[in-house]
Amino acid sequence: MSVYKRGGVCWYEFIFSGRRIRETTGLVNRNAALRAESIRKAELAEGRAGIVRPPPCPVFEDFVTEEYLPWSKKQHQAHPRTHSRYRVAAKPLIRILGRYPLDAITSGTVEKFKIKRSSEISGAGTNRDLAALRFMLNLAIRHSYIARNPVVGVRFLPEGPGSMRIISHEEQREYLAVAKPLLRDVGTVMLETGMRPEEVFTIRKENVHLARRYVFVLSGKTRFARRNIPLTDSAIEVLKRRFAKAKGSYLFAHRRDSDKPLTTVYKSHLEAVAASGIEPAFRLYDLRHTFGSRSAMAGVDLATLRELMGHSNISTTLRYVHPTPEHKQEALRKLEKFNAEQVIAPYENRGYPQKSPQ
Repeated sequence: MSVYKRGGVCWYEFIFSGRRIRETTGLVNRNAALRAESIRKAELAEGRAGIVRPPPCPVFEDFVTEEYLPWSKKQHQAHPRTHSRYRVAAKPLIRILGRYPLDAITSGTVEKFKIKRSSEISGAGTNRDLAALRFMLNLAIRHSYIARNPVVGVRFLPEGPGSMRIISHEEQREYLAVAKPLLRDVGTVMLETGMRPEEVFTIRKENVHLARRYVFVLSGKTRFARRNIPLTDSAIEVLKRRFAKAKGSYLFAHRRDSDKPLTTVYKSHLEAVAASGIEPAFRLYDLRHTFGSRSAMAGVDLATLRELMGHSNISTTLRYVHPTPEHKQEALRKLEKFNAEQVIAPYENRGYPQKSPQ
């Protein structure tokens, strides 16, 4: 009998071209094992006849962990945060799509992922995962596993303005008062320049020009992110102090390696928000939103604000402009005063009618 059980699973054993073939099927059902044996014999026969069958398509999880992420790590050595984003996105993608062979992932499969993932996180977050999936499957195409990318043609979810929080000057004082020194410096630079957190983390000595009062942002996902940003007195004070103390090339260096940039202050931020008792809470990124909103309320035109914040489209800048209730009340007081002056002006200009002399 060529099929037998050992260790609870079925094995097959037969002679092919004078060579003993003995392999496990991994199956417990004898009939299924017999079919597996037949398939194996056919494969061996095809090989002898010179027929080369393509290798089996890997499942998504194996492809991502064994091929895509190692490739991404090497490809994005100069931009480790990009690789980190793909590594984070890989977790939910593997959780939902992990056991699918690459050639079994269709546009319908991607749509199902989109629906499931959007029930867990925001539309913007779901779109970031879809974008990561698109990049992963593009590499699968280059490796000849699939012929087309099933993400192409799948409509991404609409993204609203998101959850933006503008902090008041009083909240700013309370937050910075309890923040650890590193977080206080990061927060101050963000509030004074509108820089993104990762832009602050990666400030290098050669990009800081204190005498000319500006910092050059070198890295960014678009050419608009690479820009010169003027510095206020508060920002200069922070950067000057950190410049003098920096042991490596980064002003905000990693605590264990001065030649690498800081990667996060997330834990310190949460602690500072909790210690300050500020409600509702806000994200570190909201300090950038606060800069944009305050700049607009101070009269900075949108074209200039777009340049300062490094946006590729002015419509993005508009999303950052959120006047406070006090600012809107002041605007209405100005309107009320203007209207009153327009009503009185005609009388002040020509005076009241005078009686004709008798």
